[in-house]
Amino acid sequence: MENNITFTSIIRPVKKSVFDKAAGHISSKNFVDYPWNCSQSVRGQESYTTGVLDCTMCGITDGQDVFMMHICPTKEENSNFSKIKDFMLNKIDFKNKDLSAFVIGAKDYPDDKTSYRLFDNFIKFLKSKGVPTTSIRGGDVYEPVDVLYRSQNDEWLIASRYLDRFVGKEPPEKVLNHIFPEIKLIEDDIITD
Repeated sequence: MENNITFTSIIRPVKKSVFDKAAGHISSKNFVDYPWNCSQSVRGQESYTTGVLDCTMCGITDGQDVFMMHICPTKEENSNFSKIKDFMLNKIDFKNKDLSAFVIGAKDYPDDKTSYRLFDNFIKFLKSKGVPTTSIRGGDVYEPVDVLYRSQNDEWLIASRYLDRFVGKEPPEKVLNHIFPEIKLIEDDIITD
């Protein structure tokens, strides 16, 4: 029987202290840690990662659980996207019509497009599987962000010490634009504070 779940993911830029407090309530087994390759991926009702810079964070949720990856473009084992794709195919039921995805990260380096290529490969793969995907792609501001997902509210928290100076003083999408010039939301997702 199909669930027909309809939900809106909330994307919320928050101060680093708010993020750290929320992450402190999540089991360390749900932390996507260094060295940021497929084997560090986690699944749970809540999960988080830190230090997304030129990496790509991909979270795929069915509204109850999230499968989160944090993939570094400079690691040799991440250079072949077909291996990442195969890993995802083994971990996620892409026939589930309740899936949605959130992809954030990448940096625009003038002499090296590896970071953008990794990000774009995630977007293309998710599109090929029919997974609605919100994407937030970085530009040339070299600042890491931390990302956390909570299924209870279907909520993504994004934090950075750099963004702290803007949170609560500017509209939330403008806060994110300080690091991420390209934001593409799927129809029901919202950015709020």
